[in-house]
Amino acid sequence: ASPPRSALGGSSSAAVAVIGAFNRLLSLAGAGEINPDLIPALAHALEETVAGVPCGCQDQMAAAYGGVHAWHWKGVGRDRWYERESLLEPRKAEWLNERMLVAYCGIPHESADINSRWIRGFIDGTFRKQWVDIIASTHGFIRAFKAGDVPSAVRQMQRETAIRREITPDVLDHIGGKLVSVAEAAHCAARFTGAGGGGCIWAFGEPAGIASLKPEWEKILDSRNGARLLQTSVDMAGLTV
Repeated sequence: ASPPRSALGGSSSAAVAVIGAFNRLLSLAGAGEINPDLIPALAHALEETVAGVPCGCQDQMAAAYGGVHAWHWKGVGRDRWYERESLLEPRKAEWLNERMLVAYCGIPHESADINSRWIRGFIDGTFRKQWVDIIASTHGFIRAFKAGDVPSAVRQMQRETAIRREITPDVLDHIGGKLVSVAEAAHCAARFTGAGGGGCIWAFGEPAGIASLKPEWEKILDSRNGARLLQTSVDMAGLTV
């Protein structure tokens, strides 16, 4: 039900679902199933080939496994090229639902150009230090989130968003910039989904902050046709056929 090209991983979810359905048909036909752990990698390979540009595979992983995880990439070519670290027990899904807000900015995202600039800036060394800082912020967020330390997680998320905006100022348009500013004023953090350039913004913070942020975001979103808050919750199940 999410808007098309909203940077919420809809195409990856669809790819995982289709492969899962075909996998079940193979089993019913007596042809044998592929290992379910191979489904997100296969979906990623197909999407990256069609797109013709390097793509991350976190969206396919999220669709396949559900839940809330940190992905530790070990490099393609290994028997196990990633490690999956669970950050939230299924019974605590409501804990995150109360601390999260998602808005669609009213325009579809255009990630190809932003992604390519990120990659070029890393390879040619222009923004190498910023990428080191992004990694440090990501690790800090993981540690804080897993420990339930919301204020520390918020600070790390704010820092990561600021660095991304330094590298690519157009990763947020004027609506997205306003959403981030009012989120930080409410002691929350906000970040674009996917590679930004449109699509969605999500906020994270304590329940009181999220509650005060919701009407502020609604006012900002009312200024653009099609922009709106989305009804969201954590899916702990992942691929189910």
